[in-house]
Amino acid sequence: MADFAVDLLKLTPANESMVMSPLSLIAALAVLERGANGITKNEITDALKRQSENDVSELLKKLDAADGVAMAVATKLFLALGMEIRQDYNDSIQKDYKVAAERLDFKDKDRTIEIVNNFVSEATREMIPKLLEDDYYRPETRAFLINAVYFKGLWSTPFSSDSTREETFHGIKGDREESFMSYHRLRGCRYYKEDDAELLTLPYKDKEYEFVIFLPAESKFEGFRGGLSGEILKKLHKNARRDRVNVTIPKFKISSEPPMKKMLQQLGISQLFSENCDLKGVSDKETLYVDDVIHKAVVEVNEEGTEAAAVTGATMMLTSMPMDEPIDFRADRPFVYGIYCGEEPIFIGQYC
Repeated sequence: MADFAVDLLKLTPANESMVMSPLSLIAALAVLERGANGITKNEITDALKRQSENDVSELLKKLDAADGVAMAVATKLFLALGMEIRQDYNDSIQKDYKVAAERLDFKDKDRTIEIVNNFVSEATREMIPKLLEDDYYRPETRAFLINAVYFKGLWSTPFSSDSTREETFHGIKGDREESFMSYHRLRGCRYYKEDDAELLTLPYKDKEYEFVIFLPAESKFEGFRGGLSGEILKKLHKNARRDRVNVTIPKFKISSEPPMKKMLQQLGISQLFSENCDLKGVSDKETLYVDDVIHKAVVEVNEEGTEAAAVTGATMMLTSMPMDEPIDFRADRPFVYGIYCGEEPIFIGQYC
């Protein structure tokens, strides 16, 4: 998932703070991939850099919440009245991706908006109150696939609000005052440094989950980001070792809605959005293609921990190292961050 996450990150503006959930996107695209054939299927598989047919379902099984972490993944397939899908497809996505199907009259504008937004709001614990705006009306929609991801993790060692101070963040667009959290001689975190970047991991109460900061050297953010790859993320993360660290990081809350259809097309997924789309594995009675992909994500980092949510919607239409002294880690300049489960970034973003 790191490769796909980095590919997406590099398609966003380098001077704007943002957040995305590669997990949410992969989960939604994997459901479509299961019903795709030919070029349509190959383009999705190549963009996601899938290792096996079951890697997404296996990852979803790992994301069980434990003490100190709330983790939830919910997927819903809304079907138009009279829309028929193949029974083997329905059984497959229910078994592997826990997809629930529900009938919806897309010609009823207000009801469609209400039901979709209620599902999104509930699945993301109201962090994303709505996916569809009040003017959304596409009565010709045949199916609407939604994946929502919610995460809330409490730090293994919380920051004290008494230590939070206003300090200067040296952003790409200029200096600004931010609230910074700090902890002296924090234990349990992992740290690694190379010539052009540092990495710090902050564990949640469930040690399987970590908040990871990739901090480039001063004035090196754009170069670091441009040269980033999934392999580099994996190497930095793998090389980090437990240490004592004096930590100073900003408090922040970010919400993003990147142009996901365009971004996926830039990654090579094109036939899925065209009349040549082959989703006959979904329905052999209707010719479907994906009209749009909507992705919204929110992340909040504070003294207690991290809360994040993301939702992806796809509309289908008919054709027509340890040291004695603590290390100082000060994230007062642009950085890349992620929320990790094991070695997988379930959220990724940048703070600029």
